[in-house]
Amino acid sequence: MPTETFFRLPEAKRETLLRCARQEFARVPYPDASINRIIHAAGIPRGSFYMYFADKADLFLHLMDQFVDTFTQTVCRLLEEEGGALFPAFRRLFDHLQDRCVTGCREGRAAEVITILRRNVGMPHTMAMGQSYGRRFLSQLLPRLDRARLSLEGEEELENGLRILLSVTLPLLCEGVLAEDPEPVRARYQSYLTILERGMLR
Repeated sequence: MPTETFFRLPEAKRETLLRCARQEFARVPYPDASINRIIHAAGIPRGSFYMYFADKADLFLHLMDQFVDTFTQTVCRLLEEEGGALFPAFRRLFDHLQDRCVTGCREGRAAEVITILRRNVGMPHTMAMGQSYGRRFLSQLLPRLDRARLSLEGEEELENGLRILLSVTLPLLCEGVLAEDPEPVRARYQSYLTILERGMLR
């Protein structure tokens, strides 16, 4: 996690550093990314960087956390549009991300995130999706969920069911965004959702 010193920086300076980091991680695979190139492009001393982040991994995870926050907002909006119905919202999610990330976003942050994922195929999804996506995701999702539609009993069972859904969803969403032809990935994801739906709905 970034330090308090980082969050006390002027917003423009914070965003310059993060933009330079996204560009570097999009340029080369994570192991080859250079802190020296990032700080040179951002115009900050090396010592200052370590006042903001512990290391390269800390910076990378923060960038992915920002992506997860946007992803979480998207899921919550779809869930609200579906009246709290879990599976209709997740069935729309794949196509929504295809439209937004592949068709509609050829530049800017979304394009950078897609390029970063392409550069790091094979990276564990826990790394690619940030430090605490599971906890943060669930805390936002649960209040918007119509639990009466689900057969899950108690908080622990509900959270475990959602974790299973998330563990299926994230790898296939990433695979679909990166695929030349996303349709086979979409078909596989819809099939997985059908299986999970049978087990979780009343």
